[in-house]
Amino acid sequence: MCSTHYSAHRRRQIAYGRWNPRVPADAVRAHVEAMSAAGVNANQLAKLSGVSQPALSQIMAAGPDKKVAAWVEAAVLAVSVPERAAEVTTDTALVPILGARRRFQALVASGYPAAQLARELGTARGNRTIRSLMGQRADRDGRVTQEIAAERERAVKALFDRLQLVPGPSAQARALGKRHGWPLPIEWDEHAIDDPNARPVQARWTPASAREERREQVVELTARGLSEDQIAERLGINARLVARDRAYNSRKRELAERHAPQDNSRDIATMAQVAAKARADLAVRRSPVRSRAIVRSR
Repeated sequence: MCSTHYSAHRRRQIAYGRWNPRVPADAVRAHVEAMSAAGVNANQLAKLSGVSQPALSQIMAAGPDKKVAAWVEAAVLAVSVPERAAEVTTDTALVPILGARRRFQALVASGYPAAQLARELGTARGNRTIRSLMGQRADRDGRVTQEIAAERERAVKALFDRLQLVPGPSAQARALGKRHGWPLPIEWDEHAIDDPNARPVQARWTPASAREERREQVVELTARGLSEDQIAERLGINARLVARDRAYNSRKRELAERHAPQDNSRDIATMAQVAAKARADLAVRRSPVRSRAIVRSR
């Protein structure tokens, strides 16, 4: 505001009892540190809040008695701390790669070759980003890259969300994941996978158990009346696999019906009645009264 408008604004705020132009910087400092821990650096926070990066740097470097304009505090605190930095940053912003790397490696461990995942992401297997996601040295200094573009990070998460419950086709990829000790998708808590302090929980999960789960889903969706193409789209698999799962489920049901125990309760009841009558007849024949009656008749 120009000086004239600023003076008018100041007078109005004083009249309303809302004039508080300077506030302690403690809340701003704590929020900047929380955003940094979430992977949003000061430069990205400046773009999101509208407060310049030099101003944020000065606030962080100042002493404990530092005060800031009330609007600065309000602007900074208005940017919520995200679970993942990529949720709030621009496409080209660099964010921590840890969560994306864990997701990518988990998909490899579940049977998806890195080359196939690279094609899904629209890039080549030898791309620097793919090498970084594999945990290979990819930067110019021969170190493992620790940052990734936010747009690419979001793409990896979307790919993981789509494929995590569907085992991949490659035994070689699974062997690679096992050799490196990469956890499977199901072993990661989806709310903690981006946390550097989180650890996977080893599960008794195998590709076979995931296959059974997928087949159960095919049964359920078939019962709802969905077509092969609709089921394939819903589960993120191809229609041929749905057809095979349907055929497998049909054979399994036929075998179960063929080997199901027969309902012979009526036969058992009849046999029990016959046995009871036989025992009664035998008891009558052995009765002394009946024996004397037979002798008299003779």
